[in-house]
Amino acid sequence: MNPSDPLMQPLSLDELNILDSFLISEQTPPESLYSIEMLDGYITATIAGPQAFDADDLMAAIWDKNKILKPEFASSDEEEGISELIVRHNNSTQFLFDDEPENFVPLFERVSYESEDEKMLAVEEWAMGFLSGIELVYDAWAPLFDDKKASLLVMPMFMLGKVSDEFGNLSDEEMLDLSETIAGTVIGIHSFWQKKN
Repeated sequence: MNPSDPLMQPLSLDELNILDSFLISEQTPPESLYSIEMLDGYITATIAGPQAFDADDLMAAIWDKNKILKPEFASSDEEEGISELIVRHNNSTQFLFDDEPENFVPLFERVSYESEDEKMLAVEEWAMGFLSGIELVYDAWAPLFDDKKASLLVMPMFMLGKVSDEFGNLSDEEMLDLSETIAGTVIGIHSFWQKKN
């Protein structure tokens, strides 16, 4: 990959906000990924996980896990612009994992929020997005789930994503402590699959 390629450039804060505004809009299908943090978690899982994805499949599952529904773009220019932002975010994340995975930091640690509650919601949405990325090829993740030590790496995502009542009663302090483990666990997950390949 060529980091000077325009499609490899990380998104600016303004571009992240543009993409976030579209994701939360009524133009997107009801079951689509609905925040920039959720998209970041999803893309992270697909890149740090066990297999590469076809770009069209990756994009289709953002809007609908059954890959049927699509957004209602206001124009072809809007569709092209939003698609390019997603491709760039995916490509720059891929480049990071290819070049220096030890420097990975989730999006919610790279942007600021107006309140602690807003940040914790962002963390929860990031974890939900990561789990959506796992679900896309759940069977391919089986070797990690079957490994007693490695399986612990995904536990923070399940807890922060509140996928069951068991994880729904975490205190704010516990949530914060877990959120601070995400970068390390993702790096560990990526390392696990690199050793498998």
